[in-house]
Amino acid sequence: MKQNKSLRKKFGLYSALNKVPPNLLNHVITHLDDQSIDDICECVYNLIYTDLSLSSKQKRKLQKNLHKHCCIKNLKVISSKGISVSKRRKALQQEGTGLGLIFSTIVPLLAKLFT
Repeated sequence: MKQNKSLRKKFGLYSALNKVPPNLLNHVITHLDDQSIDDICECVYNLIYTDLSLSSKQKRKLQKNLHKHCCIKNLKVISSKGISVSKRRKALQQEGTGLGLIFSTIVPLLAKLFT
């Protein structure tokens, strides 16, 4: 039950970030606290490395778009828990347009969990 409340709070953050224009996303990330950065990085990790409820066609399309819009090196930094929050924050800021793609994928998947 406690985990569900935490996930709902994160869902609010992700859906709000999904609505922020890409040119302002870097400024918003600058002002987020460390826990929010950790949550976003965990979501990126889950999206890239875990088996979500995506069809193989959706996964291929997502990977193709991620490779087109994101730097692979930055995605590795973002998804690594062993790297400091400040370095992951910098990597998130460098991925302006790619973050919109990530959030637009995460929000519908989380919405499915709540329905």
